[in-house]
Amino acid sequence: MSKIFSATADAEGKVKVNGVSVPGVIVMSEGKAVSTGLLFMQDGYAYYVPSSASDVASTIQGLIDTLTDLTAALTTIGSTLTAIGGGMTGPTTAPPPTLPTSVADINSKVTHLNQIKTDLTTLKGGLK
Repeated sequence: MSKIFSATADAEGKVKVNGVSVPGVIVMSEGKAVSTGLLFMQDGYAYYVPSSASDVASTIQGLIDTLTDLTAALTTIGSTLTAIGGGMTGPTTAPPPTLPTSVADINSKVTHLNQIKTDLTTLKGGLK
């Protein structure tokens, strides 16, 4: 008969259930880190499966934060280029003819990055 328990593991890979160490556990992960997860016991064997949801959520949040900074920087660059181009008048200081297209391309990338941020936020919410 199988038994399943909520469990924790420390940085050395020692598994505990309700604060009691469980010897001989096979840890089903790539490395060792503090974690929470499930301990499965069957036929004299114990397997610990850590939850990676908090790690994934943390990584996703880092990506969201980076994309927020990146979109803000790109928006500033686009606005600055538009302002510079608007101030360029006369035959010798006219803005490059490709400036509006380049700024539109930057703005398009910002829109795309904002959609990715929305998708990542939705994905992170699904981890709860």
